[in-house]
Amino acid sequence: MRQLDKLWEYQQADKKVADYETEIRQFPLRVQLLKLRNIVADQQTVVRGMENDANKALERLEELSTQRDRAAETFEQIGKDLEANAYETAAQVRKAIQQMTDAETALKNAEKELAKMVSHSQMMENRYKEVRLKARDEYTRLKGNYDKEFEKQTAQLEELKKQRAEVGEQVDPKYMERYKAVRGQCFPAMARLNNDQCSGCNMSLPSAVAKQLQGSDEIIECENCGRILYMPDAQ
Repeated sequence: MRQLDKLWEYQQADKKVADYETEIRQFPLRVQLLKLRNIVADQQTVVRGMENDANKALERLEELSTQRDRAAETFEQIGKDLEANAYETAAQVRKAIQQMTDAETALKNAEKELAKMVSHSQMMENRYKEVRLKARDEYTRLKGNYDKEFEKQTAQLEELKKQRAEVGEQVDPKYMERYKAVRGQCFPAMARLNNDQCSGCNMSLPSAVAKQLQGSDEIIECENCGRILYMPDAQ
């Protein structure tokens, strides 16, 4: 048996491994688990954003509280000044009192806004907890089933890799080295030459290539895609 024939058999075993690895990645239970993980992550992001908004509102409330305290001090001072007849006109008194009233009004508005945000945050947090608990329970259930199936898949994958390795032992290291180099660029790395056409890229090649390849053990690559061309002796 030619080295190219052995290398072709190796590719068949290699393809089985690659196909099964793809099947594992696309396994429905695995996809569902990833979706559940993303749902939990999205909910956590929402909650963190709401917490940041609440903290900003709290900072604003503290700022307004300081203004209110200053307004209270102003109000008290106004009273003392009134008793001492420190104001020349009633307009000055009214202006000072209005400043204090404005600060207290702003504070009340901030308190209402904060209460609304806290209430909304609590509602979203409760919703998040509900979604998280459901997702966790569903995740636990699916993961239990997935772990059992994954154990079987892993065993099957290892068996396929073992078969691939056994076939690979029959291939000359030089051929295997070239195969792996081409595989790094495109897969499958080998392509049949059918009717002077590369089955990998469907490029038509000179008829001389088929004559050169027929019965030969020489590595000849497609001038278009770079795959190793293969043609069985029987063809």
